[in-house]
Amino acid sequence: MPAIFRLSGSLKDVVGGKDEYVVEAGHTVREQLLALGIVPETVAMVSVNGAMETKDYVIQDGDTVRVLAVVGGG
Repeated sequence: MPAIFRLSGSLKDVVGGKDEYVVEAGHTVREQLLALGIVPETVAMVSVNGAMETKDYVIQDGDTVRVLAVVGGG
């Protein structure tokens, strides 16, 4: 069973506007970000099934992973 990887904010722009991907389990969030062409340091928050996790979390079958970009402003 695959996992769902959801992007929000400006991260969608990096990948051409798509906000949801079906991904294989067994890879870290960091690895998945790199595979999508996203620099991991631009991610401020990782949520897996509603709980905060790190970018080193290994994605499991059935997970819903949400990542939120760093927000800047002045």
